[in-house]
Amino acid sequence: MRDIGDYTINYNIPNFEDYQIVYRRKKVLEIIKKYFHKNILEIGCGMEPFFQYIEGDYDFYHIVEPSDIFYENAIKLSMGKNVECIHGFFPPEQDLLDGQFDFILCSGLLHELEQPEKMLEGILKISNIDTTIHINVPNAKSIHRLVAKGMGLISDEHELSDRNLVYQQHNVFDLNSLAEIVESAGFEIIEQGSYFIKPFSHDQMYQTIDNEIISDDVLNGLYKVAGYLPEYGSEIFVNCRVKK
Repeated sequence: MRDIGDYTINYNIPNFEDYQIVYRRKKVLEIIKKYFHKNILEIGCGMEPFFQYIEGDYDFYHIVEPSDIFYENAIKLSMGKNVECIHGFFPPEQDLLDGQFDFILCSGLLHELEQPEKMLEGILKISNIDTTIHINVPNAKSIHRLVAKGMGLISDEHELSDRNLVYQQHNVFDLNSLAEIVESAGFEIIEQGSYFIKPFSHDQMYQTIDNEIISDDVLNGLYKVAGYLPEYGSEIFVNCRVKK
């Protein structure tokens, strides 16, 4: 069972994740623009729910969030908007709009679950054949993990790191294993890839920024260069739909 209170505290400590969030959001917004998204569900929103950045280009937006702090923050940010926030784990006790979502967003979450299959089962139940589901997670084959393996710090790139343990993360996926678990849950993949090349660990990346060794221009370049290294970005994603 996850300790949501402890997770929330660790999540809010300043580190390179603040920058990773920016590029994760950039990729998610690029993807949302590609697919129909008038009725959106976001599962787990953290401190930066995506509705703030979609510029109202939706009819209704639902959030399911278990953390007290994240939920209360989402409530404040959603005032005056067509947003409903549900406080609890997914799937929630109260009914969602079964089969009526155009776009379901599961961002930075699946790898944190002891039983990710249960999450996918819940998503399947509230999806229809036209629903687009976007899932992103950290990448086992991120260059910083391959470097760590080359240094002998880990024996396998799928091994849980100290950071994974602090953030109560139970799985380290690569594109193949992510696709496999998604397809076995009853979905077909329509697009997949990775984004943002991260050559060093979160702590090392944060130090280079804090010491002004690398700039925003370098970070933007690391985001773009993932197009040349599609399997080795720091995070991977799949877009999928219910199998017909």
